[in-house]
Amino acid sequence: MHILPNTWAFNGDLENPTFTPSFKHSGMRRLFANHKWTGEWIRDTSGKPIPFICHYILTAGVLNFCMDSTHALAGKPVPLPKLPNTLSDDGK
Repeated sequence: MHILPNTWAFNGDLENPTFTPSFKHSGMRRLFANHKWTGEWIRDTSGKPIPFICHYILTAGVLNFCMDSTHALAGKPVPLPKLPNTLSDDGK
């Protein structure tokens, strides 16, 4: 999950949203066990933590991952999935 700063512009379309500017999240690759972070970083052969970048542009409901992303989706467009009916923004 990525938290969005309140300085981004939103086109108001809940079905096919567009946000500007791009989103760029960076940090270090985390080591997980049983889907929980162990508190450790994945390290290279010299023992240094390996950087992680997720950079994308959300346009008309499509996540367009930028080439500087360090994951398998770099350079690929991915349509947003439909949200489950159980999610609501009415506070209930």
